[in-house]
Amino acid sequence: MTESPARVLPRPADTVEPFRTADRVHFDELDPMGILHNARYQIHVERAVSAFYRLHGLDTPPGELGGSDRFHAVRRFEIDFELPFREEGPLRVELWLDHLGRTSMRYGFACLGSADEVHATGARTVVRIDPVDFRPREWSTGWREAHLNGLRIERSF
Repeated sequence: MTESPARVLPRPADTVEPFRTADRVHFDELDPMGILHNARYQIHVERAVSAFYRLHGLDTPPGELGGSDRFHAVRRFEIDFELPFREEGPLRVELWLDHLGRTSMRYGFACLGSADEVHATGARTVVRIDPVDFRPREWSTGWREAHLNGLRIERSF
């Protein structure tokens, strides 16, 4: 079986750039075939989200999460594997904003190799919840602004 050519993400010129970060893939993350294990992609995406929070002052110290927008739960994590990542080294993650509702939001993401080849794409949906009754709670203005101003917005048609 031959591999299909690597897909490269288009770069819209007239929009805010996606958030980009790189994380190192280590030997112990590779499966017996030398491919990044499927479960590890979510960890690298979570690290990218945390880096976005730190950059925009949205990180909250442990023990203080109850009143913050970081008191949210992952509702859905979807991923499409497009090309095996077969090495140790940097894996770039790009994040963008797919949807920002009153109480939920969806990040789009792509995991890229060193030549901008797309290894995986997907979405991560979270819901902000109230720390007392665990019901959905609206995002704060600061949280909304950080995401609307700090992430490229992709629209699905």
